[in-house]
Amino acid sequence: MPGQVGREIQVAIVAVPETAGSALYGMVDVLLAAGNIWQALVRSGTEQSLFNVSIVSPDGQPFTCGNGIPVTPDCAIADCRDSALIILPELWLGPDEPLHGRYPELMVWLCQQYKHGAHLYSACSGAIMLAESGLLDGCEATSHWGYQDLFSTQYPAVRFRPEPNLVFADPEGRIVTAGGT
Repeated sequence: MPGQVGREIQVAIVAVPETAGSALYGMVDVLLAAGNIWQALVRSGTEQSLFNVSIVSPDGQPFTCGNGIPVTPDCAIADCRDSALIILPELWLGPDEPLHGRYPELMVWLCQQYKHGAHLYSACSGAIMLAESGLLDGCEATSHWGYQDLFSTQYPAVRFRPEPNLVFADPEGRIVTAGGT
């Protein structure tokens, strides 16, 4: 990411009640381990944080996600402006459950962040949030193959491809969808 050399990359992971807790906290853990875990294992003494990770939600208020897992966001999306990377983790959303209309302020925020240079990455069904925002219209995207019908009925402007594990939706590689968590 341009401009990030030598300092922590600001990462916002979006959480809503439909977010899979394992995906949310697994991503937080992996990103915070980057630059540290190997260095600790080999006792190199040069540990460094590569990412500054925040959990953000539409209103910033605590809630529970799937299986009653507690989520205490670091801030509301309105207070999160400087993230270079925004991650949309897997959702616990049935393939026949539309997301339409649930988080309009989040969809506007995603578009604003992209317009201001943020990179947007989704894992598995997190691509549904990108589709709902309109940022995938006219683009290729992937997710779990079980969402193919949802994409064809709810987001026909998205060229859904269940086969690849990773799809770059825009020419700059700033919107990326992944087929798995």
